[in-house]
Amino acid sequence: MDLKQKLTDYGCGVEFVDIALGYHQFYNPEHDIETFIEYVEEEHAKVEAAEAQKEMDKEIVDASGLLLEFEDEKEI
Repeated sequence: MDLKQKLTDYGCGVEFVDIALGYHQFYNPEHDIETFIEYVEEEHAKVEAAEAQKEMDKEIVDASGLLLEFEDEKEI
């Protein structure tokens, strides 16, 4: 039985199966499918956290320039 079928039979949704297939090189048929699912969940959580951090870094505003602009407007 192939990995996709094992994941589907275990009850994984289509989205998770697609994600898990991206980690197929780490699947060891000698271990149970639960071990692989846990691995995928942990590793993909790290990827999602890194992506979220990148998005947050993009949203951080350098407030020092805003303060100077505000002070200039007060003088007017």
